[in-house]
Formats: sequence, structure tokens, C-alpha cells
Amino acid sequence: MRKKMLMVTTASTLLLGLLAGCGGNSGTKSEGDGGGGNGAGGEGGKPVTLKVAFFQGGYGDSWFKWLKEEFEKQHNNVTVELEGSPKMNEILEPRIKSGSNVPDVAFIDASFMKKWGPSGKLADFTDTYNTTQLPDGKTIEQSADDLVNQSMTILGKIYGVPWAASPRGIVYNVGMFEENGWEYPQTWEEMEALVEKIKAKGIAPFVYPGKYPGYVQPVGISGLLQYGGPEFLEKLTNTKEEDIPGLYGDEVFRKAYSHVGQMVKDKWFMDGSLALNHTESQMEFLRGNAAMIPNGGWLENEMKDAIPEGFKMRMAPIPPAQDAVVKESIIPVDLLGFGGIPSASKNIETAKQFLLFASTEEANRKFTELTGSAKAMKYSVEGLGISDFTKSAIEVTSTYKNLTLNYEPQSLGESPGIDAYAAILSGQKTTEQVMEANISAAPQKWKDQQEILNSK
Repeated sequence: MRKKMLMVTTASTLLLGLLAGCGGNSGTKSEGDGGGGNGAGGEGGKPVTLKVAFFQGGYGDSWFKWLKEEFEKQHNNVTVELEGSPKMNEILEPRIKSGSNVPDVAFIDASFMKKWGPSGKLADFTDTYNTTQLPDGKTIEQSADDLVNQSMTILGKIYGVPWAASPRGIVYNVGMFEENGWEYPQTWEEMEALVEKIKAKGIAPFVYPGKYPGYVQPVGISGLLQYGGPEFLEKLTNTKEEDIPGLYGDEVFRKAYSHVGQMVKDKWFMDGSLALNHTESQMEFLRGNAAMIPNGGWLENEMKDAIPEGFKMRMAPIPPAQDAVVKESIIPVDLLGFGGIPSASKNIETAKQFLLFASTEEANRKFTELTGSAKAMKYSVEGLGISDFTKSAIEVTSTYKNLTLNYEPQSLGESPGIDAYAAILSGQKTTEQVMEANISAAPQKWKDQQEILNSK
């Protein structure tokens, strides 16, 4: 069984690389279709309009506007046409499927790599990723953490470049904690005690976006590691046929999901959370109506126009329970997106140049400067004006055990029969009922997945 030795790491994580290395953009110039230089730009020297589509969410559009301006400066006869939307994932799906009106470059959710790559909808980027030098003399493969490289590899091939990476944990109101003398808990039992203190003050311990229950997933998946250890995660992410359906009846799921159920049962969430979307829940947190919120490193940039003057917040990990196997606090780290080239593009070589430029040290630093967030690569942030919240997001990834679930194509994921978090958080299902749904659905899901894989 192939072990994912870097699926769970401590300290030497992808964001730790942000704190080391040399700034700037010096070094060996790229060769071939590398990331810089005043080349003709277009295919065969002809004028090209390069269409770049991107998911416009918490990171906004400022980085893409910068990429457009700088790429056009460095590549004669290339005009970059941007198309951004918070619904870009849904917008592109029918266009990619039909092969019509496709962009030349798409920055979207990383899940589409597994869907579109093996089916031939994305251009193979493997050789460029592994061998083409960036201006500092390194390839993208050498500039990214092993964990990221593993996430980018689908059935032995690579279909794009990593985009953003973000820690997902608990964000707490620093001012409120200091005013009340509260300390962020080191164990789940300390969290239980803290919640009671917060409730006694008439404040909601947590708020979350009920319309997007996946925001609470860090609590659940951290529990999978804390209760099951790396061996359980290997079975979950690299599932074998003999593991189906027993895997989903494992006691590890019962214990991990019970923490989520406890948050509902014991009223840890602000009343009305179930009806909120992500920005509404974040506003309630910023207004001081809740002490904590499960969220990611994108929070500050997404809410930059709404953060009250003087408001301080900090990212923190998910603490372990006393009966955990892995008695360490966990910080899940997500690869939040990728940049790929639809195979129907008429400008594939120019698109490759754009992706290479978007992966340079200069572009990575600019992303952090403009968004307050991290690219999923190793680079220096020395000299950048980073907020205290961004510093805390970098700090937790270098201090606590990191967790990223990299599922092999045949694996069924965490909850194949039902949206576990939606069901538990809404009160529609108990932990036991969610597990029963997964056990029941797994055999057919396995057969369906095998048919899909065998058809490629």
C-alpha cells in the first residue's frame, strides 16, 4: 500500500516555506516557455487575446488585474481578457463539457482537476510543471511543497498549477478574549468549559453559515486524524475494495462526528445560524455577537470593507479530546483552487506562459500582498506588509500538525451517502443515521466509481 507520508505533516508545511528563502525575482532566467521576458507572446508571433476566467470569491480580482497588466508588459501582442464571477465553477462546467466558448486559462475549484483532467478536457501540463524553469531557476515542482505536488497529481499527470492554500480552523475575537480573560483551549474538554463561560456572558460561543455547512468540516476531519491516526486516513484516502462498506462504520467516524453533534445539541451556535450565508455569519462575528467562527485564511480579505476599526482576530487549531489517539491540535490546510488550460483552447502555448508567470516568486508575493493570503507554494514574505491575522494564519501552519486529505481517484470521500455536516448541523440526522446512510450507499458508489475510472 502506497503511504502518503506527507499527507499529515508537522511544522514543515507548505506555508512554512513562506517564512524562508530570498525575496525578489532574481536568478536564472526561464528557458523555453518560461515566466518572463519580452517575447512575441502570441502563437507564432501573431496577436493573441488570452481569455482568463477565474472564481471571484474571497480573494477578489486585484491579483488577476495585476497579472493581466504585468503579463501584457512582458509579452508583446498579447491582450489578456479577464472574466471573473463568484459562480465561475458553475458557469464553466457546461462550457468545458461542450467545448464551446471556453477560456484559455481557468482558475477554479481544485475538484475540477479530477473531473476534467483524466477525461481529456484539460491540457496536460506535466512536463511544463516538472521541467520548465521559472526566473529563479526552479521549476514549479521545486517551488511547491511535496504535499501540494501530490495534490496536483491525478493518475500520474498534472493538469495545471496550484493557486491558493489556506488554513481552516477556528477564528476567535482577540479583544473579547482579552477583555474576559479567556485563553484559547488546548483540549476539547477545555473548549467545553470555555463555551460555558461564554454562554454565561450572554454571548454565542460560535456562529457558522448554515447555508454552507462545510465551514464546520475542520472540526470533523480533525477528529478523524485525532481519533484514527495516519493509518485510518490512509484507508480513507486510498480505499481498497475490501474496505467497503466497513470503513464507514468505523468508530472513528462516530467519535469525530459526535463533536459536531455536540455543538448543535449543547447550543454552541448562535440562534439563527442555520439561515445565514458565509458573509452574514462573518458579519455577526465581526459585530461581536459570537466569540468564535469556523473559517479560513481568506476571512480578512473577504470582509476587509466591514471589519470595525480596532477589531482583532486570530486563527487557531482544533484541539484534541483526552481520549484521542493523536493528542495534538490540528490545522486543516486546503488547496483551494488551481489554474488549468482547457484542451479546447486555441492558445495553449501562450496559456502555459501565463500559468508559469502566475507561479513566479514575484507573482506569489504579489498575491499575498494584495489578498492577505498565501499561494500554495514556497516563497518569501519578507518586506511585505502583512496583517496580524495573516501572521496568525501562517503561524498556526508552522506550529501545529497540518492535515490535508488527498483522495486517490477510486476513493469515495468522507461521506458518500449524505452531506454529513448538513445533516448533523440541521438536526435532520444523528451521527448514527449519517453513518448508516454512508454504509448503505458505499457499495453502489464504489461500483459507480469503478465504472467511471475504467471508462477513462
